[in-house]
Amino acid sequence: MAKTSLVSFISNRLEYQSGNSFSASVIGIAKISIALGISILVTSLLIYEGFREEIQNRIFSVSGHISLRQFSTGTLYEEKALEKNAEFLDKLKKLPEITHIQSFAYKPALIGAENEVSGIVLKGISSDFNFKIFEPNLIQKPRKKQPEEGEIWISQKLAKTMQLAKNKEIVLFFIQNPPRYRKVKITAIFQTGIEDVDDNVGFVSQNLLQELNEWGPNQVGGFEVFVNDFKHMDFFLENIGKELPYNIGLETVTQTYIQLFDWLNVIARNVLIMFILISIVAGFNLAATLLIMVLERKQMIGVFKSMGAQNSLIRKVFVRNGIKIMVQGMLLGNGIALAICFLQDTFKIVDLNPENYYLNSVPISWNWPGILGINIGVLAITWLVILIPVRVVNKINPSEAIRQG
Repeated sequence: MAKTSLVSFISNRLEYQSGNSFSASVIGIAKISIALGISILVTSLLIYEGFREEIQNRIFSVSGHISLRQFSTGTLYEEKALEKNAEFLDKLKKLPEITHIQSFAYKPALIGAENEVSGIVLKGISSDFNFKIFEPNLIQKPRKKQPEEGEIWISQKLAKTMQLAKNKEIVLFFIQNPPRYRKVKITAIFQTGIEDVDDNVGFVSQNLLQELNEWGPNQVGGFEVFVNDFKHMDFFLENIGKELPYNIGLETVTQTYIQLFDWLNVIARNVLIMFILISIVAGFNLAATLLIMVLERKQMIGVFKSMGAQNSLIRKVFVRNGIKIMVQGMLLGNGIALAICFLQDTFKIVDLNPENYYLNSVPISWNWPGILGINIGVLAITWLVILIPVRVVNKINPSEAIRQG
């Protein structure tokens, strides 16, 4: 305890006396550089987590985590019918990792409005549709949680392209034998930010597609499955696959939207590389600061050694000062980052082009374990680096240091 108190006393005196020395300026620069590094890392992490969370939620809102369809030689949007009361569904619902299962059906069509014609893929949904997760995409909301037979939900992009608006009636043309058409009213307008969805997909009642495909009321095109933890979905696939009959194909959302998930993985790698580089720079910056402090206190170290102080005690003094500088810089950096992210999260100061970034503004997700991990990681790396300059203490000769002073 006495030794610890002595280290603390000497360290505090050094900090007090360094106020008028050259090392004071160096310490100030070190604190600022550490603060900037930490603020960049924390801000980057919270923005990345915001992007990942927002984009994933938007993808899940239109596709679920896993899609189940019957194997078919037809096109992607012309499924073979499955029964809503299929036996394998009861088995899947009993699995603890599955939270929700919803049915769907797809059918291509043409939209006709005044002098404009455009292609669209209609997705039929019913009362089991997970409206809660889709609702944030809605710009103009419907009266009910799923479209009725004479209604359609379209994207804002399609509405602008074809000069359509809510409550306007349009005609859907179906290229089949015999050709058919249906008049429907636009009851909702959405924007997911996902190009493939906003360009091509509209939502209609599942009953409409069942009628056009000449299916029974219990027949659908497939099922979308939601799991309780997307991060561990790969571990769930084996259990889910065991419950499926041989003629049912399984496709994960990461396969369906592979480009988007690859893009998120690239961002994650960039954040990791940034963390490593900034941690190393901060560590060596602090090491240089400590080296200057050691050399500036060379005479004092010589006096301590002549009085019998061990190298280990003197090293602890400078390591303690180094850690103190690091922690002060980290606290400042965290404060800056959290303030910036709070302002962005509250007031949406920085806008984005949704055509390039899928979102209207820079998103923020408060990942507190990630923030803690960054601080611990940076502290651990710098702890290892600052052990290098304090080794100079071992090489200082007491008599020469005192004589030079």
